[in-house]
Amino acid sequence: MDTLIFSQTAIFRMQQLASCVYHKTGTRHRMATQEGMLALLREAGASLDKDIRQYYDSFVLELNKNQVDMLEARHVRMRKPFLSSAIAPIRKAG
Repeated sequence: MDTLIFSQTAIFRMQQLASCVYHKTGTRHRMATQEGMLALLREAGASLDKDIRQYYDSFVLELNKNQVDMLEARHVRMRKPFLSSAIAPIRKAG
């Protein structure tokens, strides 16, 4: 099985998502394991909570097509982000 590799920004967004899911549901996901990350993405992708949806969308917007394909191959249904719910991207310096 190929290892999932994400950018620093995507990892940051996933950590924010994990924190939001924990605060909203009480469910803690182990980010040190692929199983924990996949479980988080499955749960967050199916959530109807507005805040969880925003953090999920911010994470998905950081992914490239290969990463999305790898996640879908691991049975993580990736829904398209709601553009109006996406958290503002990190501003560029300068």
